[in-house]
Amino acid sequence: MSGLFDSLSHPTLSGRWFARDLDAGWQALVKRLRESGYSRACAVGLAGVEGYEHEAFIEACRPYAELVPIAGIDPRGDLVAELRRVKQLGFSGIKLHPRLSAFAMGDDCLIEAFRAARAVDLPVFLCTYCHGPVERAPLEDPLYGLARALRAVPDIRLVLLHGGDVELMRYMQLVRHSPNILIDLSFTMMKYTGSSLDLDLAYVMRGFNRRTCFGVDHPEYTHAEVRTRFDALSAGLSPEERANVGFNNLSRFLRLPEPAE
Repeated sequence: MSGLFDSLSHPTLSGRWFARDLDAGWQALVKRLRESGYSRACAVGLAGVEGYEHEAFIEACRPYAELVPIAGIDPRGDLVAELRRVKQLGFSGIKLHPRLSAFAMGDDCLIEAFRAARAVDLPVFLCTYCHGPVERAPLEDPLYGLARALRAVPDIRLVLLHGGDVELMRYMQLVRHSPNILIDLSFTMMKYTGSSLDLDLAYVMRGFNRRTCFGVDHPEYTHAEVRTRFDALSAGLSPEERANVGFNNLSRFLRLPEPAE
């Protein structure tokens, strides 16, 4: 394994992060991942956040060989044309964020986004964290909505960011039967430390190590603290299993070349 592969970091064009005292700048991201033994990180844009724009975002990525650009997409409008342009620019995938873009997993726009992504052969990074105030709480089980979209587009290449959150084991069972889907443990592996999810996280890493990846969710967490947590959760794995979760699964899924030494 060539270091670790962070599935989810969020640099922003402004360097700011939702009016919080966190550094979402590009130089800070790259400095921290290098210091903590990561070879790659997906630089994931968020549609409508901090002036996000496709061309400017990928240009900000280009100086850093470690960064894999993922475009932030609002799943409305002429998606086929937009995703064709995104692919031509050099993005390796797209990110859909139901809460920020105000759609539910069961909405038709998710199906249309899957179809558009499949048409240009771009994988989808889908946020599965669906919690919020009661007035914005989902009225249907998000897993059922996702299953509906997957029935419509069963061959979409999909990364389930955060692994369904507290519903990790249910989402794992969905992924078990879908070789085109990866389950990602970012945020969840940090947010619920000390809870019963520790057992589930260790189980998924151990028993599902060919279909699992992890990420930092920078700037919410640092690469150093997530590395420490990853090392603890993966302590019982063989070197091959650890390499699968830590680097190989995501790299192969995104069809990336081996990183330069």
